[in-house]
Amino acid sequence: MKRGLRLRCPECGEGHLFQGFLKVRPRCEVCGADNAAYPSDDAPPYLALLLVGHIVFPFVFWSDKVWAPELWVQFAIWLPIVLGVTVGLLPFMKGMVIGFAWATGVTRSSARQ
Repeated sequence: MKRGLRLRCPECGEGHLFQGFLKVRPRCEVCGADNAAYPSDDAPPYLALLLVGHIVFPFVFWSDKVWAPELWVQFAIWLPIVLGVTVGLLPFMKGMVIGFAWATGVTRSSARQ
């Protein structure tokens, strides 16, 4: 999972895991491992939102209690923050999920059975 969080191939830890923002390289350029075999469809966005919710929303409630700004001000401040942090975390969460799938031996073919 550490290799995935570093956006590296879970097999060797040296090759890049992604060829774009979220597109997984089919084969590692260093060891040739098939990184596309590991499922990472729904878990990364869920994990990113779960983490962002636990980090950001205490500050949302705190700012509402301390300053009591208008609702539109709260939305103008917190929605871009939540969106930016969530999108920024997606590659790391996807890498972690791929690393977890590699460590546990879960592949797309075994996930369907």
